[in-house]
Amino acid sequence: MRRWLVVALIGAIWTGQAFAYSDEQMDVMSHIGQAIAATRICSRVKVSDSAAAIMLTAYEVKLDDPVVAGVVKSKIEEAVAAWAGKSEDLACAAVLMLYGPAGSNVPNLLLPKE
Repeated sequence: MRRWLVVALIGAIWTGQAFAYSDEQMDVMSHIGQAIAATRICSRVKVSDSAAAIMLTAYEVKLDDPVVAGVVKSKIEEAVAAWAGKSEDLACAAVLMLYGPAGSNVPNLLLPKE
């Protein structure tokens, strides 16, 4: 019984910490993770440092926060795994539709490599 209470307390603390973020901040974490993943599945794009910095600053999301880093990392892993074994051309088209110059999620978060 005592062990169960300790586990429940730790779980409550951990989940409480995650819920301290707004929906908008969680969206930023997701978009950053997906954009980073895009650079791993499509060698022709790069993350726009300025667009990422503006988004992170505007929503007060700190990449050095361990919870933020964990969410971003999980989004990267999830996206990379989903695209494993698929065509790079298809992946590039998909990520540019979401994050490229006319992206439907965050326009200009991804830029073509020069």
